[in-house]
Amino acid sequence: MNLSRALGSHYLIKYNRSPSSKFKDNHRMLSTISRLASILVLATLTLVNTATAQPLSTSELQQIIEKANNDDIQAQADLANRYFIGDGVPLDIPKAATWYEKLANSGVTKAQLTLGLIYIKGDGVQQDNVQALHWLNMAAEQLSEVAQYLLGVAHAEGHGTKIDKVKAYMWYEVSAAMEYKDAIDARTELAKHLSKQEIRHAEEMATDWWLRFHQ
Repeated sequence: MNLSRALGSHYLIKYNRSPSSKFKDNHRMLSTISRLASILVLATLTLVNTATAQPLSTSELQQIIEKANNDDIQAQADLANRYFIGDGVPLDIPKAATWYEKLANSGVTKAQLTLGLIYIKGDGVQQDNVQALHWLNMAAEQLSEVAQYLLGVAHAEGHGTKIDKVKAYMWYEVSAAMEYKDAIDARTELAKHLSKQEIRHAEEMATDWWLRFHQ
């Protein structure tokens, strides 16, 4: 099962469940991914406010591309957003991912989160949990509570990494400190399956993470 599917049942610890439970999880998955996709679009659109609903002329598009190729972050964000939602240009997720990656490599947190979600969904690009975790880790270090939460999901269920419930709790703890509700709920549920010693260790790991990246 890929990380995209895991998003649908993120607060549940999966053991043996009936087909009806899996069916319900599929519906929950679609709802959750849709919600996260909305977060993703809103996050990336805040990078710039130049995109419009009007089709771009060839010359207008070329001007933006030239600026983007000259490392203009505003132009790169504009192109990425346009290709991602088909605004003024044909919808093209692979092209959007290319420009988001340039932004992500420049340290733009929202672009890192966007890439993580693109690779989780595998929508327009090959689904890749390893790439997803790479970009989510980058975004998490820059205080993206959504990225921190999704890293918890990945470690809880072994998507792109081995199952590590203690590390999952650590990421939920970090995200919960940012008051992200899904992480708070997931932490509460996961705590039922951990010992007090494991929870204490996870909390210490979360504290160490904060001190390491955000003293």
